[in-house]
Amino acid sequence: MEPLLLDVFDVGVRLAQGTGVSVRINDVTPVTVRGDTLALRRAILNLVENAVKYTPAGGKVELSLTSGEGHASLVVQDTGIGITRADQARVFEPFVRLDAARARETGGTGLGLAIARAIVLAHGGTLTLESQPGAGSRFTVRLPLARR
Repeated sequence: MEPLLLDVFDVGVRLAQGTGVSVRINDVTPVTVRGDTLALRRAILNLVENAVKYTPAGGKVELSLTSGEGHASLVVQDTGIGITRADQARVFEPFVRLDAARARETGGTGLGLAIARAIVLAHGGTLTLESQPGAGSRFTVRLPLARR
């Protein structure tokens, strides 16, 4: 999964150019998962795109890839605007835009996180969210490691 993470990182850096947002990798552990690489790329790229989009200038987006307990864990963490507890479950529903100002300023259809979660679930994994308004969000993708 490291090549996939590096590819998504490169795209994230390009997306962040001129925004004042830094994108970096904190930790990369070599791991192998089975699955559709293009679909997994789409899921992770959705997370990175959102992180860059909702992080103000001076903020950061950090990626990490670790393993443990038979799973790979890929984390996309940002210092962005965050999501209220009440809205956290809703962000994974199709077509959900959390407020009119967000929708107007950033565009999009409200499908990215729903698609990301569907892809991760189809690969036997989970996609979770921890967030605080004003402090950012942490999305964690957990996927089963490939058996050798």
